[in-house]
Amino acid sequence: MSQQTLDLPPGFDPDAAWRYHGRDWYRDRDAPAERVAGPALTKALEFDGRTYLLTLTVPPGGGTLVMGMDSDDPVILARARRVALRMLGLTPALAGAAAGLEARADRDATTARLVGGRRGYRPPLSSTVFEALAWAIIGQQINLTFAADLRRQLILLAGRRHPSGMVAHPDAAAVAALDPELLTARRFSRSKARYLVEAAQAAMDGRLDLAALERLDADPAGEAAAEASLLALRGIGPWTTNYVLMRGCGLPDRVPVGDSGLAAALQRFHAMDRRPTAEEQATLMRPHAPWRSLATAHLWASMA
Repeated sequence: MSQQTLDLPPGFDPDAAWRYHGRDWYRDRDAPAERVAGPALTKALEFDGRTYLLTLTVPPGGGTLVMGMDSDDPVILARARRVALRMLGLTPALAGAAAGLEARADRDATTARLVGGRRGYRPPLSSTVFEALAWAIIGQQINLTFAADLRRQLILLAGRRHPSGMVAHPDAAAVAALDPELLTARRFSRSKARYLVEAAQAAMDGRLDLAALERLDADPAGEAAAEASLLALRGIGPWTTNYVLMRGCGLPDRVPVGDSGLAAALQRFHAMDRRPTAEEQATLMRPHAPWRSLATAHLWASMA
């Protein structure tokens, strides 16, 4: 087991990452891909056809985080470190967004109320863009409990198992090779199964460039092309696209308009007597540009 120490920014609270990545484990202690044990989060990862365990632990006192990985290969360790930083939301783009939004909070009462006691908060990202895409497709128009069960079924069906018994989330190649009927036998709707497999196949044949999406936060010039490539896929609409660009790519200024959780949070934040429409959500979020992804994450966190 190799260990590295990662410095955390002032005020950073890892609990948000633990809740996001451990969401299935909190519902199901047999969740295959992620586990939480006190201050430690463990996630199964697949690199080049082999499965590893990444463990992130916050020692007493905070300020740092210990990354453990069952590999001594420097290439694998470097890849694991990048994944760990993504999972914690510790990317340069999100650091800039947090600094900008918190500076605005110092001079604007509405933004100060939005940020509240969450200074230093960073929205955690999925370990890979494809994992975010799969979760977004799975979660379309169903409740979170059912979505978590479908995600578990996908992981057990197509993921690669670690000797510990944990299972890594399948990559695009594994999902692209699935017969959709295997998913419908596990309670996926026919359309959901088809959309998921077709999205994975698009990643494999080049219509969807996952590598470009992975580096999009550092190369935002490709944002419009990335958005178009997602929207071109069957079953992928604006909500799914914005979710992937926010949670998968780490772009700082996206809003998943139409999201039920965002609507509920905006209703409470603005003391509305009803949930805002999609058009009203877009209008209410406009003042938070160019950091609307982070503002959205704060609103979601306010409902936790």
